[in-house]
Amino acid sequence: MDKVSVIVSGEPSEELLDSLSLNSDSISEVVVPSCKVSSPLPMKFLQVGDLKGGALLNALVKEASSDYLFFVKPTVSFEEEFIEELLEEFEETDVDAVFPNLILRSGEGEEVKNYQQVYNREISLVASLSLEDWIPDQVILFRREVLEKGELFDSKLADYELYDFLYRNLRWLKLKLAEFSYATYSLKDAFIDTAWRSFVLREKVLKKYDWKKELFPFLSWEEKPEVAEATALTIIGKRLAAYFDYFNASSYLRRALLKFHNQESLRELIEVLVNMGFFREAKELLSPIQGVGEEELKERKDRLEKLESLIEELEMAVEKGKLEEVLAVTPEVAQVYQGAPFYNILGVIYWIGGRKREAYKFFYKAVTMNPVNKDFFYNLFSVSKEIRREKEVEKLVEILVGDVDG
Repeated sequence: MDKVSVIVSGEPSEELLDSLSLNSDSISEVVVPSCKVSSPLPMKFLQVGDLKGGALLNALVKEASSDYLFFVKPTVSFEEEFIEELLEEFEETDVDAVFPNLILRSGEGEEVKNYQQVYNREISLVASLSLEDWIPDQVILFRREVLEKGELFDSKLADYELYDFLYRNLRWLKLKLAEFSYATYSLKDAFIDTAWRSFVLREKVLKKYDWKKELFPFLSWEEKPEVAEATALTIIGKRLAAYFDYFNASSYLRRALLKFHNQESLRELIEVLVNMGFFREAKELLSPIQGVGEEELKERKDRLEKLESLIEELEMAVEKGKLEEVLAVTPEVAQVYQGAPFYNILGVIYWIGGRKREAYKFFYKAVTMNPVNKDFFYNLFSVSKEIRREKEVEKLVEILVGDVDG
């Protein structure tokens, strides 16, 4: 049986080390940036400095020596003979990469993620615009030659680099789910940076693939080209909104409305503007001219005015120093609104309280949602200077709206 080079992009947890020990017969080496816990496993350490994302994975791959490369996140764990099970899939079928099902573990409990089999229908996955729903990047086994054929990972990407590799090569890649294999992924940090997902989708996937034949083949491009294009633009806008990139989502939704005016795109655009904190602009779109009925118009305007008033009251309370009172009601507020202003308020509270790293995460999410609000950006950049993460902020704005100096 072949052996694998295990590639871990961060400090491996004890659970992962224990899992690897149970599978030591299938491992030739473990390539890691660092490991504070002693282990009998054949470890290969690599000084990577501040490398991250694609650049980090490329450096680790370069140090690996096996023909099979097993990528695993630091907080993954699995049972004995797990790696052997994945390797067996290569013997049974002509595949380039194999992945298991996942058990997602968080503070809220466990959730089993049973993936669907993708073998022999890989190219169809691009139409989902969300490969992460089909393939886990937490644990996946590749043939080394496949990575080299696919030109490795994009060193410019700080995140989402594995999915970018898959998107770039889906036309020829053979991927397979090991249907009876499960790994457990413990989510230690609920904060997920989705900006890179949006960037890869906008700047790579949408530009690489044919919209009519590969991305949206199910639309009536010949019979109703304007409706088809508006529908495609709306689908993209909704996916970007799911990544909290409301700025670019709004652009695609406006283009959809210009191509073919419809209530679906309008509703999505209004919701995006509300989440950005642009309440006035959202209310301006609610008018009989836009085809909104009178009763629906009143109901939706009332909702927007209540949300706007709620945010204004919270902001005033923070200005008056009522931080504990505001924090006490945030769970209730979150049930009705989780837009950029909401996260900015949380950031201010934590910043005042001296919890800079928590404040940074909230400000980061606010700017992800609305990178053109000067107050949100000022808050994020200010706290980033205190914790020396200015470059991250500059890159965030750059990948969302373009060069920050331009």
